[in-house]
Amino acid sequence: MSLPLTRKSVDRSDKERFIFSFYCDCCGNEWTSRPMSFMTGGFSAIEHEEARQLVWTYEHKTAFEHANLDARIQFNFCMKCGRWVCGECYNTENNVCKVCLRKF
Repeated sequence: MSLPLTRKSVDRSDKERFIFSFYCDCCGNEWTSRPMSFMTGGFSAIEHEEARQLVWTYEHKTAFEHANLDARIQFNFCMKCGRWVCGECYNTENNVCKVCLRKF
């Protein structure tokens, strides 16, 4: 599994769906991915516990990768410090976050 896009992220997944929250590296604003259902008809649809865990783990990893990619659309990359920040914390004229903008 790849590293989360932002420095802080929270896995809000359960046995039935996968949801991930990512937080702006500057102000902490939260963006939550769209829920993705556990595709096999629910956690209890698979009879054998070991098989159920393997399938859930695979689907969880795949859902995280999709959410991590979707987060790239929601956050902006600061060219100076490398933070991933929300629109409120990003200066489009200079392509930097508001922290780096203060240093100009």
